[in-house]
Amino acid sequence: MSNKMKKNDETYSSKKCPECLTHIPADAVVCPSCKRRIGKRSDTGMAKKAINWKSYIMLIISWAALAFYIWWAFFRE
Repeated sequence: MSNKMKKNDETYSSKKCPECLTHIPADAVVCPSCKRRIGKRSDTGMAKKAINWKSYIMLIISWAALAFYIWWAFFRE
């Protein structure tokens, strides 16, 4: 383990929620105040925002539906 990683783990015993800015335990996955999912702690002690995979999947499905509609409405014979 690198010195930077050891120093980071020793320095911060908590992390800060990026949404509501409350201090929460370092191993928390969900903020107890705002109930949002949070990621790992960054070098500054602030938690990273978790990736919202449902939104990405819905975006891809929407674009595919739009492409299919354009093909169906204008390019099919």
